Amino acid sequence: MKRSKIMNAKKRKLFSSSAAAIILLSMLTACTEGGNASQTTLPPSTMAEEQQSKAEEIQVKEFELENKEITFLASWARNPANGKNKDVALELFQSKFGGTVKDIVVEDAERYNKLSSMVTTGQSPDFFSAGDMDAFPKGAIAKMFQPLDDYIDFNDQWFKDRKEMNDPFVVGGKHYASIISPEIEVLMIYNKAVMKENALTDPAQLLKEGKWDWDTCKQMMTDFCSKGDERYAIDGWWVSRGFSNASGVPFIGMKDGKIVNNLRDAKVEQAQEFLLDLNKENLAYPLKDKEWKTRADYVGEGKTLFFAVGYWALTEVNTEYGLAQYGDINDVGFVPIPKCPGSDAHYIPARVTGYMLCAGAPNPKGFAAMMYCEAAANGSDDAEQITKDQYFNEYGWTDSMWEMRNTMFKMVREHPVFDFCNGISDVVFDNLDNPSKDAYHNGNSWIQTRESNFDTIQAEIDNANKELAAS
Repeated sequence: MKRSKIMNAKKRKLFSSSAAAIILLSMLTACTEGGNASQTTLPPSTMAEEQQSKAEEIQVKEFELENKEITFLASWARNPANGKNKDVALELFQSKFGGTVKDIVVEDAERYNKLSSMVTTGQSPDFFSAGDMDAFPKGAIAKMFQPLDDYIDFNDQWFKDRKEMNDPFVVGGKHYASIISPEIEVLMIYNKAVMKENALTDPAQLLKEGKWDWDTCKQMMTDFCSKGDERYAIDGWWVSRGFSNASGVPFIGMKDGKIVNNLRDAKVEQAQEFLLDLNKENLAYPLKDKEWKTRADYVGEGKTLFFAVGYWALTEVNTEYGLAQYGDINDVGFVPIPKCPGSDAHYIPARVTGYMLCAGAPNPKGFAAMMYCEAAANGSDDAEQITKDQYFNEYGWTDSMWEMRNTMFKMVREHPVFDFCNGISDVVFDNLDNPSKDAYHNGNSWIQTRESNFDTIQAEIDNANKELAAS
């Protein structure tokens, strides 16, 4: 599944709670024609016969569906492209329920415009991705999404082990998202041959030995950059968010149905000081001097030691951030953002694999069926083997990559850090997204940047919490 990738380069056009009704009405004439949306039903896709047999063995909570079609609105298609392998959840939805998914694909910036138009004209889609971490809590406040508890039993065998993941998405005792699993928000890709050529210990080995922390990582960066000109320690749009969240404290959190502002937390400050040091010591790839263009290919060329990016990049090949950029596939390595010194655990910056049920959804029972298929597919031994086969065959993965993937999946399940800073309002996003990168990119004081934006952000959070309390 695709995600919206360059988070900092795109500003989420989400409605603020106080203006939701006005915006919904104003969008009617602008969006009723659907803009550039494209609609597709399930295309011809494949799953090997052996994989289909394995999928048939997976148990799913089954019930009868009168309406077997559900509609998904996103900037990416839930169905695979023609000739590509179906994932296990989609195969289960088809084989167990006879279900089909109709995709409505729009530009990333148009997702909420299209959603509001469809909801207000009585043509709601059924479900919407929670994976960009920008749908909640704002979408619940604006009543673009509805609670799931009438359709999904969060205490049954399929969801009870996901309770901790789903709890942050509760308002007024009701669940507003079906969270299937945490997903690694940011990781660091490197080239093992480059590590060896520079007499540096493989970070995967350091992780295994419990030595992969910020101090060890920074020393490795320093050693690499000291050995020649035009060498860079780390590149990528996701460095600042990755290290800040790896402190164990999100910029904006959710607790007991309330939004929490953590900008003055000592752990966030510790992370920002580390990022400032990377800038001051010339370890960060100077994006502002390079026309704000990242160079993932420099990792494969031995010019950059690490590239910080989302897990999704590992499931692409010939793209800007895909696996081909990092050298021979047998030399590609990746590790989580290192542990914050002094932390009680190795926290992993996380987003979610999950979905929201749209207000006025025509087929909420069909949505529930799909969610049970997603839950059954996630963690099943048979599903894991199918996924492994697909990764090795489609992306050229190696045994060491699969081993690290499993290690990191375990870590993110145990200690995920979910940041809701994209899901409050445009004002919060504008006053936090780029400012949170200021220390790393521009060498400016986090404390000064934070304080210049703090009151504006807190006022937005206070207003949003009032709306949540009234929901």
